Amino acid sequence: AGPLLVLVLFGAGFVNSNPVLRTALILPDDLPAGVRAQIISLVGLNFKLVDHVYTPDEARAALAHGDLDVVQIVPDDVFGKLQRGENPTILIYSNAINPLVEGWIQYLAYVQVNEINKALLTEQTRLAQQQAHTIGVRIAVGITRLTDLEREVSRAEQEAIRQELRTLRTLIVQFRDALPPENLFAGRGDDVEQLRIRADEAIGSLDEVDAILASGDLERGLAELRDSKEALMLLDQQIAIFVSIAPETIVSPVQQRYQNIRTESIGQASGAYPAVVYYAPGVLALLVQHTAVSLGALALVRERVMGAFELFRVSPASMVQLLIGKYLGYTVFIAVASAALAAAMRLLGVPLQGSWLLFALLLLLLTIASLGVGFLISTIAGSDSQAIQFAMISLLLSIFFSGFFISRDSFAAWIEPVSALIPMSHGVAGFQDLMLRGITPESAVWIDLGIIAIITFGMVTFLTQRQFRRA
Repeated sequence: AGPLLVLVLFGAGFVNSNPVLRTALILPDDLPAGVRAQIISLVGLNFKLVDHVYTPDEARAALAHGDLDVVQIVPDDVFGKLQRGENPTILIYSNAINPLVEGWIQYLAYVQVNEINKALLTEQTRLAQQQAHTIGVRIAVGITRLTDLEREVSRAEQEAIRQELRTLRTLIVQFRDALPPENLFAGRGDDVEQLRIRADEAIGSLDEVDAILASGDLERGLAELRDSKEALMLLDQQIAIFVSIAPETIVSPVQQRYQNIRTESIGQASGAYPAVVYYAPGVLALLVQHTAVSLGALALVRERVMGAFELFRVSPASMVQLLIGKYLGYTVFIAVASAALAAAMRLLGVPLQGSWLLFALLLLLLTIASLGVGFLISTIAGSDSQAIQFAMISLLLSIFFSGFFISRDSFAAWIEPVSALIPMSHGVAGFQDLMLRGITPESAVWIDLGIIAIITFGMVTFLTQRQFRRA
């Protein structure tokens, strides 16, 4: 009941394994309100933003004193730097002493900066598209004015047209400069660069028209007027393409759609199991193994210390028969306890997707292998306290190296033999396959548990018979 109570308390009190990081976010005053709100929302997804307003120096001091865990400083003139082709740098400071926490901060910062990059580029592209709408109207007027110049117009009309074309040129220059550099786009960078090229061509052609109007010799500049009209029409077509593309598509055309295929097989809308359900098979394997190891570890040591071996020597039963009897007795006891645990898990919503028969066979094999480990401890322990200490050592090994909390793939290759010697390692994998996935456990699970059961039974028989003869 004690280990079960501890695990129940853990399951009930477990909320989130991710660290809570108290974070100060320092934003520049020149940041637009919409972008400011979006950045705050993005940062707040993974970091706990504090309400206090800090200056950079105050935030660094609070970080050093332990009042904050993370400080993030967004630089000034973000959009200006983007337009100039610079890379604005968000400064992120921490005072972490836990390497796992520091790794988590770096991962969250990487994801966050990617999202902020997309948000800034999307906003800048949206503003450029709004400006492109205005430019499109002015380009249409400019084409009409260039057509007027091909006819006879007065000097005053030429000057008025010249001023309009100069205004159009200024707008095109502003629009071109507002476009972010091509290398900042993850998607339709070619379209943006093509738009920039068309804008440069239109600016150059308008400069030639301005020179012709300044000279007053329109007859010799008709070819340049036609070229300028063509350049403006090409720019207008490229602007139409640019405006028709969603800003999100220009910034990040590749989207992701995640689906957990487990939901298809069981007809549910949920994804992965809740943490309590996912760890339930491991808890069952842990309780079965630890109960069996503890019972087995105390089984023979008491009889040897109390002198029961002398009675066994004059009895008609052999030591092998006595061991088989103990195996059977403890197996029945653990089977009853396991049935109660399985029923409780069902009440808690833990599924059993696979076969009940295979589940019972795996439970039986795990029990026999664990009893073998317990009996082996009992043969080498000199007292009850030693047996209990060995049982606790096996419990610690199981928790750390069985794949219960930490995946076995996370360890170095030389740890794998240690994991393979622990019955719970194979029990966790088998129970997860049967209960959560609904598939038959791999043959290695059955073979490894069988090998552990056979080898431990053989070693226990050999050592017990030696002790029996010396009694």
